[in-house]
Amino acid sequence: VQRASGPLHGNLTPAVSEPGTVFPGYLVAILSVLMVTLVVVVVAGNALVIMAFIVDKTLRTQSNYFFLNLAISDFLVGAFCIPVYIPYNLTGRWMLGKELCKVWLVMDYLLCSASVFNIVLISYDRFLSVTRAVSTVKYRAQRNMTRHAVLKMVAVWVLAFLLYGPAIMFWESVVGQSVVPSHECYTPDNLL
Repeated sequence: VQRASGPLHGNLTPAVSEPGTVFPGYLVAILSVLMVTLVVVVVAGNALVIMAFIVDKTLRTQSNYFFLNLAISDFLVGAFCIPVYIPYNLTGRWMLGKELCKVWLVMDYLLCSASVFNIVLISYDRFLSVTRAVSTVKYRAQRNMTRHAVLKMVAVWVLAFLLYGPAIMFWESVVGQSVVPSHECYTPDNLL
């Protein structure tokens, strides 16, 4: 029985009918089409947001920088995390080695956390624009400051990495051994 946990995949315990198989063949085909469609929609949608920001200079406000940051994190989830997870999800076996497993876990946690933090940052920015924009000229002037927006964007990525990255990268060194079988890829429950 496979057990996986993390922001992208939650706690899953699929019923394994035969060793190495999780779903019957027809269901694998249907799920593959649905998951690839999801990847295409996520990547294309977020690529359009990124391209709009690059092409149209009038979109370059502080608030839209935060939307750009969210689009980048979601684009990377769709371009890396989901495609790597598809075969693992469909077969119930991790076939890409321990090192790629760690890279995938770090990226999965990093990108999902960054996405959530970006949503919090956007919400906070919207809150400030509503509560302070009418009564304070200072917030309007601050909204156009690209430097402050970029610093907040970098802070989102640093905090998202520090939340799980070091634990995932060094947990085997601390424990002294790997507790995850070689054909699986997940973070142990007591790690995070």
